[in-house]
Amino acid sequence: MEDPAPAIITMMCPQMGKPLRESRGRNSMKGIKHAMMAAAALIALGLMSNIAAAQDYSAVNANGTLVLGGYGNFFIPGNLATCPTPPPPATNASVCAGTTNPGLHMINQMYVQFMKPVKEARKMHWPIAIVHGCCLSTKSWQTTPDGRMGWDEYFVRQKFDTYMIDQVGRARSGFDATVYNSLNTGITHCIPTATVQCPQSPNILIASDQFAWNVFRWGTAPCTTSPCSTNTTPHPGIRFPMQTVGVGTGSNLQFYNMVIPDLNNATLSGAPSPADPAGFYNTPAQMAELARELGGAILMGHSESSSFPTRAALQPASGCYPWTTAAACKVKAIVQLETGCFANLTPAEINTLAHIPILIEYGDFSAVPQPAAPCPTEIQQITAAGGDIKFAWLPALKPNSLYRRSPGPITGNEHMVMLDTNNLQIAQIIIDWLSSRGL
Repeated sequence: MEDPAPAIITMMCPQMGKPLRESRGRNSMKGIKHAMMAAAALIALGLMSNIAAAQDYSAVNANGTLVLGGYGNFFIPGNLATCPTPPPPATNASVCAGTTNPGLHMINQMYVQFMKPVKEARKMHWPIAIVHGCCLSTKSWQTTPDGRMGWDEYFVRQKFDTYMIDQVGRARSGFDATVYNSLNTGITHCIPTATVQCPQSPNILIASDQFAWNVFRWGTAPCTTSPCSTNTTPHPGIRFPMQTVGVGTGSNLQFYNMVIPDLNNATLSGAPSPADPAGFYNTPAQMAELARELGGAILMGHSESSSFPTRAALQPASGCYPWTTAAACKVKAIVQLETGCFANLTPAEINTLAHIPILIEYGDFSAVPQPAAPCPTEIQQITAAGGDIKFAWLPALKPNSLYRRSPGPITGNEHMVMLDTNNLQIAQIIIDWLSSRGL
């Protein structure tokens, strides 16, 4: 993987009226080029609050000077697939644009966006790579819907090289769309079953407001009538910015702009989610490759993707499984937000995971005590094997339970903890846990 981070740029807040300093590159022309690219990104960050006032979205806070040593994006490569040829008489039809004959197209490529602090200020942290959950994208970790600092920026400010991932089959990553076009062109025929109208056409999950309220644990009772914002009562003390989902005077629907159709990972990512945690699965496989290319990384996943860091550690590219040495293993820590546990780990998988520090976080308003199945099984197995695995149920935290001077109970957080009003406090707990492990 190319490392496009030679320029070091300092950009002052627009409100301060300070000029952009001259950048330094590996040579003058290259430095100027990278300075212009990085400056554009930093100007956008600094001016966002001014733009917000003129557009129809919540004002974005200006967070002060952000100093970057690198900014960019790339893909973990997917694989080439053949475009099938439609059968006669559909001679003018095409599954892939521009051809009625087989052609090649890329599928399952994984988009990654990164920011890096300047090397002079960088602490001895491993890079952190973060993947979003269901019906969302990299936006989960960026500016919150009410305009506050997101985790991507906060982790950079805490001196982490920070990599944001779009799941395979979502947002800017790829997937195999021929499964849909094959139906349209007659290559595949829809054969209804008693339970599925057309099993050959994978379902696209579209998350509604009722889905969000119920799955994200926003209301004191399930929402069964939309709009939920006027038919359901939020939990007292909830830390999610409820004004962004229509609650209260002057509210808006900014959060719902983040919610996008979910192209069913179980079908469109190359294979159904395997029962064996070490089985091949797109996104975890690409995350393992990312960790390898970075020379080592902390992997973090949320909700639908909370198990992906564990799956990635058990993919061949990670170098972790079967376990040989710490140097060979490129997954340096696992952070699971909102569970992601397994109850069917093999002895070899347990042995591998016992060598990788694991932190599991779960928020408030759970209908059942946490940790819930299957987490107790995994925690017991890895602990018995000598591993370092911690479960942080926020409302039941005990002081010093995660690391020396870790906090006691934290209430009000729900499923989308990275967007809550105390999101930076939770991010700092993760950072302090990593630091306590020398990561």
